[in-house]
Amino acid sequence: MCRVVAFYLAVLLCGTAFSAEIVGRVVGVHDGDTVTVLDANNIPYKIRLAGIHAPESGQAFGTRSKQHLSHLVYDQQVRVEYTKRDRYRRPLGSIRH
Repeated sequence: MCRVVAFYLAVLLCGTAFSAEIVGRVVGVHDGDTVTVLDANNIPYKIRLAGIHAPESGQAFGTRSKQHLSHLVYDQQVRVEYTKRDRYRRPLGSIRH
């Protein structure tokens, strides 16, 4: 019995880490933490940036936040690495040039 419990505990602790990547061009910036990336097959992906909580468009500094992110990534070829999705099923990850 103890071996069975230890086995299941090891499976739960180790598990399989989900990791995925999207490569494409940024074709839209929605606000300071959400972009759209178009991949090589012309499939758009709405991406939420992990670790960033930016003001929404209607909030104070929302426009400035969107402008700054646009300046950094708009029309750039990027690699999005993500390990999970947000509550709206958007990939939640980081962008690399």
